Amino acid sequence: MKYVLIENSAAAVGCIEGIRQQDKNGEIVVVADEPYHTYSRPAISYLLCGKTTEERMKYRPGDFYQKMNCTVMLGRKATRIEPREKWLLLEDGTVVEYDKLLAAAGSRPFIPEIEGLAGVSERHTFMSLDDAKALDAALKADSRVLILGAGLIGLKCAEGIAHKVGKIDVIDLAPAILSSILDAEAARPVQEHMESQGIHFHLSDGVQEFKGNTAVLSSGKEIGFDVLVAAVGVRPNVELAQKAGIEARRGIVTDERCRTSLPDIYAAGDCTESYDITTGESRPLALLPNAYMQGECAGINMAGG
Repeated sequence: MKYVLIENSAAAVGCIEGIRQQDKNGEIVVVADEPYHTYSRPAISYLLCGKTTEERMKYRPGDFYQKMNCTVMLGRKATRIEPREKWLLLEDGTVVEYDKLLAAAGSRPFIPEIEGLAGVSERHTFMSLDDAKALDAALKADSRVLILGAGLIGLKCAEGIAHKVGKIDVIDLAPAILSSILDAEAARPVQEHMESQGIHFHLSDGVQEFKGNTAVLSSGKEIGFDVLVAAVGVRPNVELAQKAGIEARRGIVTDERCRTSLPDIYAAGDCTESYDITTGESRPLALLPNAYMQGECAGINMAGG
């Protein structure tokens, strides 16, 4: 049996470990766009603030792929899935055949459509190791940083760079920070803690337009900045799956065994929809533990079914 996994983050790691619970000898091939060994994305803020290193960020030890008997193709982008003939086409023209396939393509930052945004020269996102490196290279001791979004990504970014820059402003349309996970009462002490580190919040407000390096807010307030970070959420990477005919809504649709609408193709992680027990809905849940557990479930079923 030949298993091919698209990307190598938490869902793929879970899948590898799930497969090896059932199948010790089957061939596993991992195709990943990023050139890095699997790493913990939430740790990029700790890298910037000096609390960790790239080596310690590894989600599994350096010999993980070797011990799991995996062939790893890093820095190789998948561009097409051919489900009838069961092969994957890479950007460089390489064809990788499979018996079972896992789509674990993750998500990408959502970039809002705001007038003048394209004219901002130092604009960044904050999801990947490369994002963190690019942002770090742009920062100076007197930099004024404007972060769009007071959710987990935006606040982790603020925490990671607070000691490196002159000023940080965070803008969010919600009346409280971390509005998707905390109520106003729980959010208040977190905000006060971050304000004690010199981070300024502008809540119940949004950017109406950018005029060069000045953000004009809906309230009429204007904020000057040197570096902009967009951290307003993510969007599942479903395009590759959709082009292959796999059903996707906001995320790739799977059943309770992480099977997609096409035979022998599974999906896990941020690119999928998950059942949210708090709302009773299926929706994208971009959470690392969820991604790992989905991946493990997929791997067990890929090898056992």
